[in-house]
Amino acid sequence: MTREKYESLPLATLKELAKARKMRGVSTLKKGDLIDAMLELDEQEEQKEAAEEAREEVKEEKKEETDIEQLDSGFTANGILEVLQDGYGFIRSDNYLPGDGDVYVAPSQIRRFGLKTGDILTGNTRVKTQGEKFSALLYVSTINGLRPAEAMKRKNFEDLTPIFPNQRIRLENPGCTTAMRIVDLVSPLLERDREV
Repeated sequence: MTREKYESLPLATLKELAKARKMRGVSTLKKGDLIDAMLELDEQEEQKEAAEEAREEVKEEKKEETDIEQLDSGFTANGILEVLQDGYGFIRSDNYLPGDGDVYVAPSQIRRFGLKTGDILTGNTRVKTQGEKFSALLYVSTINGLRPAEAMKRKNFEDLTPIFPNQRIRLENPGCTTAMRIVDLVSPLLERDREV
């Protein structure tokens, strides 16, 4: 409670609250002194609660770390990601084709990191249970050689602005063979003007 709320209460109610909170020697205190003592007790209780919450958070972090350590198989998966229509994907390691060495990638990881088919992933795998055909990716270490935080900043290819060529490159020059003239006719080369 705040000081204003305590001051709005009558002295008898304050003494009852203090007795309920197991404070001693409240019967002889004046209203102002009683309010100060109750505010001090509130502050001590808040500090205790904050310390307990901090201890709980540390315990949770340690538990998560030990859980990850227990789940980590120690094997590192490395390969190209193929995202399927259902939202999940596989890291293909054998000739980019489906095989027994593939690693399952959960839809939550694909959404979280913005992964796409063709991304080169590296990460540790989870310990495979008896019912699982494929081992699963526990965490992502790198995406296309970058840390996940950096790779998440990349733009979608569809959102990029194309720069179209506006000048033709002529391979046929005086004194050259007819092969260059044929290349110019069959598959002309174009380039963008170089802006200096």
